[in-house]
Amino acid sequence: MPACGACRIMETGRQKLIAAVLCTLIPCSARTVVILGLVAATVGVWWALALYLFDLVLIGVVGRIGTRVLPGTSTGLVTEMPDYHIPSLRVVLAQTWMRTRSLFVMVLPAYVLSSALLQVAYSAGWLDLLSGLLAPVTTGWLGLPAIAGVVILAGMVRKELTILMLDVIMGTTDMATVLAPVQLVVLALVTMISVPCVATLAALAREFGWGRTGAIAVAETGLALLLGGFAFRLLGPILGAA
Repeated sequence: MPACGACRIMETGRQKLIAAVLCTLIPCSARTVVILGLVAATVGVWWALALYLFDLVLIGVVGRIGTRVLPGTSTGLVTEMPDYHIPSLRVVLAQTWMRTRSLFVMVLPAYVLSSALLQVAYSAGWLDLLSGLLAPVTTGWLGLPAIAGVVILAGMVRKELTILMLDVIMGTTDMATVLAPVQLVVLALVTMISVPCVATLAALAREFGWGRTGAIAVAETGLALLLGGFAFRLLGPILGAA
């Protein structure tokens, strides 16, 4: 989220958009929890590192495509370097608040509202209905249990909810007993690439508007599902079919 906001220093709107999209593909601490918890702890640390390596390659490919597809030219980044002075406590506090107030006025309410709606859906039993509707994608294409669709949607609110909800739904913290190795890798891959959490979406909307933010979310989710399906079919013979 802070990285998306920092993209405003880029010289052109084209560079700003490309940089923000690439920022959303970089594994944050919450995504790292999912990768380590699902893959490194059960399948093996080398598979977790392979996911990071794949993500780096993907970021390079997406960045290259973005520079080719989006109109405009790249320009150098010129940033003014001010004179160094002994920091003033008043100025430091004012600038700190200016850079963090969005966490309280935009991100925190989004987290609370999204989490509350998710809890209401869980209590009302709507998640079972939703998992059935998503089964053609989660089961038919990704090779995951039907309930995984709800888990992936929860990750769109907060990425760490992916593994937390999976623990609650499956009734265990030992994912190796309920999911095959290839399923754990696929779930981590989809979580890593799919739409960022609501905090990042809010930051993107602040910079680019909800139209472009929605397009980014749809594109990344579609890419995650596409790659997840291919990964299930390619890695199944190696890791063992579900």
